[in-house]
Amino acid sequence: MGERRYAEFADDRGAISRIAWYDSGGEGDPVLLIHGFAEHGCTWDALLDFLPENYRYIRIDAKGFGYSSKNDPEHLTLYDQAAFVAAFIRRLDLRNLVLVGHSMGGAISCLLLEDGEIRERVVKLVLLDPAGMFTEVPEFIATLALVSPRNPLLRFANEELMVYLVMSRAYFREEKISQELIRQYAEAMRLPGARDCVIAAARHFRIPNVAGFQAGLKKRTLPALIIWGAEDRIISVEDAEKFHRCLRNSRLVVLPECGHSPQEEMPGETAGVIAEFLCDSGAPAPPVPVERTPPPRPSSPFGSHLRQLTGTYKLRMARLVDRWSFGTVFLLIFIKVLQLLKKLGMRAEENGWRKATGIFLRNEYSKFVLSCFRLRYCREEVAPEDFPAARRELAEHLAEYIRGHSALHWTAAPGRFRLGRRKIDFTDIAEAFYDKSGELLWIEMHFDTSRENFQLLTREHIRETLRCMVVNVNRLRSNEGGDQVRILAGRMRRWARRVPGFSFGARHELKSLVERLLTATFLHCELLPKERELQLARRIASPNLRKYRNPGWGLLNVVARFTPDFAEADLWMQFHHVPVDGMPMQESLAGLKTSWGCAGILPYPALSSPVARPEILYAGNRLFRNRFFLDFGPMLTLRRELNAKYATLMEGAATVAGMVVWGLAQHRFFRNCKMLFPVDTEPKSGNPAERELSLVFIRAGAYIDPANPLSGFLNFQKEFNRRLWRTRNGTSESYELLELYSMIHPLFYRLAQRWMPESMGEFVGSMGLSILRDADIFISPLSDLQVNGFMTIGDLAHPTGDGGTAGAVSVCGTRDQIRFYQEAMTDLAKNYRRFLEPRE
Repeated sequence: MGERRYAEFADDRGAISRIAWYDSGGEGDPVLLIHGFAEHGCTWDALLDFLPENYRYIRIDAKGFGYSSKNDPEHLTLYDQAAFVAAFIRRLDLRNLVLVGHSMGGAISCLLLEDGEIRERVVKLVLLDPAGMFTEVPEFIATLALVSPRNPLLRFANEELMVYLVMSRAYFREEKISQELIRQYAEAMRLPGARDCVIAAARHFRIPNVAGFQAGLKKRTLPALIIWGAEDRIISVEDAEKFHRCLRNSRLVVLPECGHSPQEEMPGETAGVIAEFLCDSGAPAPPVPVERTPPPRPSSPFGSHLRQLTGTYKLRMARLVDRWSFGTVFLLIFIKVLQLLKKLGMRAEENGWRKATGIFLRNEYSKFVLSCFRLRYCREEVAPEDFPAARRELAEHLAEYIRGHSALHWTAAPGRFRLGRRKIDFTDIAEAFYDKSGELLWIEMHFDTSRENFQLLTREHIRETLRCMVVNVNRLRSNEGGDQVRILAGRMRRWARRVPGFSFGARHELKSLVERLLTATFLHCELLPKERELQLARRIASPNLRKYRNPGWGLLNVVARFTPDFAEADLWMQFHHVPVDGMPMQESLAGLKTSWGCAGILPYPALSSPVARPEILYAGNRLFRNRFFLDFGPMLTLRRELNAKYATLMEGAATVAGMVVWGLAQHRFFRNCKMLFPVDTEPKSGNPAERELSLVFIRAGAYIDPANPLSGFLNFQKEFNRRLWRTRNGTSESYELLELYSMIHPLFYRLAQRWMPESMGEFVGSMGLSILRDADIFISPLSDLQVNGFMTIGDLAHPTGDGGTAGAVSVCGTRDQIRFYQEAMTDLAKNYRRFLEPRE
């Protein structure tokens, strides 16, 4: 692209923005090229190779795009962009200027002509599929403006894949998408704030007064060239005629078999038309037929894969089975019967994943934990003076945040054979105090201040209810089963019905108080030690949430740790997995960090430090949780190399999840295990609040080829990518399986699990993996189905105290299982290249 330069500008509000630009140099007249929506200066690279050399070509990255500033997403309208480009033209004192604008850049170029001074500097205008004539934002751009899983900017963590999806919409022929161009766009999209700016700009991607815009164009007499792709699927080719009619001194050229981006898809033909226009006198001329010479077809890393997904795909439920037995045959026949009933009109009332969580994720070890470090929890600039004040401030501030976020207004709801979920009306916080042994001492309630609370209950009534709750919780401490909450709820409800001395109205309030206690957010606060090393060790140590548990059905259980000066708090938030899932909750924590503010990143300890030693906590029912740190740098470096060389063969990127699953299969324990991997699916109604999970099942060991390990890995990753995509789009066998399972009574699950456990494992996997790449520490849950354990990974490249990076891995399983996980993960993090080398 040439050397990148920067120019700084201040707007009317005094905000400073840096604009990236590129200059070919030379003494010729300047040609300013303004890119389209979600692009940047690299979009012109191929075109410039064909343009005359006697001009000075200047490319600019619009505000919020490419390498320009992304500090002001609220001011990215087309008029804001035009103002910055006008300031840029004045800064460089560009005269005898040719404006070239694509899509959004075309609209910006037209708006620039409304500035009289800029208009005097411009001698010619070139528009490539320009925006501006529509009154309704194009559907594709509107999708990019959504805060929804439908939006590829939010839906996909892999930037290359996300970029390809956007580009495939703009191109007529997907095979012409350049892998190098994907790489350049993806690199820019990794910059902080890039996605937010694209989403914000999408919301302003139109001219509010189209009639006034057209009237302004009709006044322009400068020579203009309009180039349009005949197969543009983003902006209708009908708009080309509108621009042609408004610009009286214009020439229109429609390129056949070309999409929305002629400068990328047909650079040679587009440059030929532009060169002819630059060299003529500027008088209008009839359209000249363009002879199309197809350039060499660059390889596309995702093209063939997406064509398969968008084509016809026939479900074959037998693909779920790798190893056959009597049980798997029976279950497959049962699934076929359910498919027939579905065709006849039978439907489930809820998502299959949601139903499965209520059956198999009911135990305490089925909950998951996310950490949020170094929060500035104080609403005032001055930190509280003592521990009680800090606790009170945190509880009140946390309650405000929960009340403002409906995604946190869930609780589990008990049923006869399973747990359900329901919305709650109150967001109460119960602050719990324990002794060193874990015995509950007392509960201090922070009731929801936005609702009317108790009118007939006295403070003594409330204290007596809390004392009863404490007594019953302590009596159930030694209960190892999964029914502690049910027993507690039964005892508290019976007490509320039978305790004497209450009127009818007061007893009704007493029952309501018991229900609010059972669905409240529980909070336990601790003070970190003053010594530096002890403090770091304590901050990253997983809390014993079996000891400090939420005794009820409530969604949240929070352990807060305050620094000795009370300026910061670390939150460890345990979520009940039946009502909610990991990704939405991680997004809620990210929102909490943004809303409250953060004092910075808490680095992991150096891997050589004693503080980084693996930790093991007992999770109950003879299961343990293990957390350890690993340097994933070598594996991530190899991943980049694989993607650069083999993206086409893998029909997509080598994913972190795919590499971990394949790496685990190199260990003897996991060789024959089937892996479950949860993925977000697209809500069918388009409502982001209805995001759900589905599952991908795969046995990596079936793809191992000792004679050619690399080929085996590529084939595995290709199949993993296919299953991932189809599941996200609701067209895979695993997605269908969950939908079918949701049609049957929960009792069937229990019977199948008891009498055919191996067959159930063949269909739904015997081990699991979940990755939340933005999570600091993600503590693993475990369902009743994954008999070989479950593993979770957060940020793989988190800074460490010695300047390196590491990722935190958490495993839940038996002692032997967690030892195998640690062995396998340590090996793949250090020696992944060896897995791809032929074995002697």
